[in-house]
Amino acid sequence: MIAHGLSYGWLAARRRVREMVLPIVTTATGAFLVVIVFAMSAGIRAQSASLGHAAEIGRAVILIAITVLLVGVVEVAVATTRTIAHRTRELGVLGATGVPRRPVIAALLVEPAVGATLGALLGVVLAVVAAVVLAMLGLVPTGVSAAGLGLGAVIAVVVSIVAALATSIIPTWNAASRPPIRSLSTGG
Repeated sequence: MIAHGLSYGWLAARRRVREMVLPIVTTATGAFLVVIVFAMSAGIRAQSASLGHAAEIGRAVILIAITVLLVGVVEVAVATTRTIAHRTRELGVLGATGVPRRPVIAALLVEPAVGATLGALLGVVLAVVAAVVLAMLGLVPTGVSAAGLGLGAVIAVVVSIVAALATSIIPTWNAASRPPIRSLSTGG
């Protein structure tokens, strides 16, 4: 039954791709920053060592990058809440026809997962291209680390997906737990 919910969620996400543009772009911006920071972390550490307090400066830069990524993920959660508000009547019909809560929750979580994944992957690709181009042009005197690119990419994608699902689960759970008659009578 969960597979049916995921399939239904995938179809709904494809229909609503225009509403997902802002969350995708915001998440991509955060992912871009995370990947760039990790790719250039060795250079950042070297430069901050000359200023003193290298470890603190390095941690602060990483914290800022991850914070920007999380802002993008919060935008995904806001979009999920907005989506649920627009789909209350649809959720009421699903509940009234006997669709269990778990497939409904799975269907509703597909959209934030897709938005976070697409945004993170877009940001990773743009960051890798930018880092390679900047390194080839010699505009990054401290260099770009391939290991840092890889680590930043993994962190950006994993944090984006986990945080998007974590911030979307409560509104999704609440919407799926609502009595069908209430959703049908107040739905939009």
